[in-house]
Amino acid sequence: MRKAVTVHPNKLDGMIANPGIGFTAAPGLMDELGEVFDNRGTRVGKFKFTEDSRTWNHPDSKVMYIGARWKDIEAEKGVYRWELLEEKLETAKSLGCTAIVRCSPYALREDEDIPGWFRSEAPETPEFPFWKVDPDRTPYAEYWSAFIQAFAARFDGHPVISSVDMAIVGAWGEGGGTEFMDPEGIRRIVDAYAEGFRSTPLQALLHDPQSVMIVKASKAGAGFRVDCLGDMGGFHGREWSHMTDFYPQNIVNFDMRDAWEKGPVLFEACWHMNDWYHQGWDIDYIIEESLKWHISSFNNKGTVVPEPWKDKVERWVNQMGYRYELRKLTYDSEAQAGGELQIEGLWANVGVAPIYNRYPLVVRLVGQGRTVTLRSREDIREWLPDRDIWWEEKLELPDDLPAGEYEMELGIETGVEEIGNVRLAIEGCRNGYYPVGALTVERGAGA
Repeated sequence: MRKAVTVHPNKLDGMIANPGIGFTAAPGLMDELGEVFDNRGTRVGKFKFTEDSRTWNHPDSKVMYIGARWKDIEAEKGVYRWELLEEKLETAKSLGCTAIVRCSPYALREDEDIPGWFRSEAPETPEFPFWKVDPDRTPYAEYWSAFIQAFAARFDGHPVISSVDMAIVGAWGEGGGTEFMDPEGIRRIVDAYAEGFRSTPLQALLHDPQSVMIVKASKAGAGFRVDCLGDMGGFHGREWSHMTDFYPQNIVNFDMRDAWEKGPVLFEACWHMNDWYHQGWDIDYIIEESLKWHISSFNNKGTVVPEPWKDKVERWVNQMGYRYELRKLTYDSEAQAGGELQIEGLWANVGVAPIYNRYPLVVRLVGQGRTVTLRSREDIREWLPDRDIWWEEKLELPDDLPAGEYEMELGIETGVEEIGNVRLAIEGCRNGYYPVGALTVERGAGA
């Protein structure tokens, strides 16, 4: 007869920081700061979201935004200085963060041009306000897609990169003028991303129906990114805003309502949260709309959160992306070395999105001078919110496992020591793992 143990872990209601989700990191607000200033240069009172927060006036984070320029990396045609991006990834890792990465083709300042070797071929700059080079009358699509192919060949599956922006055209890769570009050029660039990044998640700019349609027809399985969350009328008053017009209409019109199931949904602040506060915009509405759109992370541009909004932002962060609760776990309390350990668990994802990186769920056995890691076959990327998640598996124990008592632990591993494991919304975390009970291992006769 099977001897089994059932445990019901205690839920954790507080804030937890996890890879790839939440507010992007604000390094300028970290550690020992004498004074804190808002984005307008006004000194504000210092506060922290939790007693052990590293960041002032801003939630702690385990995700960081990283940008890299084409002209810097491919200063010589076909020769790539990837060490420039690697250095930035090392910085993110040192802060305990994964990275959202965007390589941009150009921006608007003179020192943010296309690579010099390309400029010598295409000396004319079009009058279009967001183009440094005409993507239809030059080899732009050929050259940029070749860069993306090389980028993917080097970095697809990189353990620090949580996702990659699909920059197609326009200043900072933000899509300005994409709707005027030859569809074949767009398709060529999109295919470079879709075929190159098979492991690393992607997100496309929600900019125009033409480019989004091409992305959806590709193999990318991309989420989306938009750059003006919070705008409640900063451009045209009550007549038009991103929050009440552009986003709700075009998420539907571009058929991107379900994109969050395959790729992350990322938002950047329009101006800064502090500006929203001074404008008197409805933070509750902004938060609820973003959650409805299945937000995974929010880029507040490294600036402070208004202290009167602290509790609202805490609730927001606790729902962004994934948040896993283990409700019930049943497992064999006795097992044979070389045999199977049967385990069943009821999980809940109480966030608004899945995880998009294939981090392994593991069971660790600690005892008898050994730590044995048993890797589950479960793909936690399929753990969508608002659904019961039933995990049932038989794990094979090593033949040479010594007899005796072991402590059994659960964890979701990122594989990067500085980033650490995924935190669960249950009590009892110990170095990234969660002790759930004891296991007695026996050895058969003659073993």
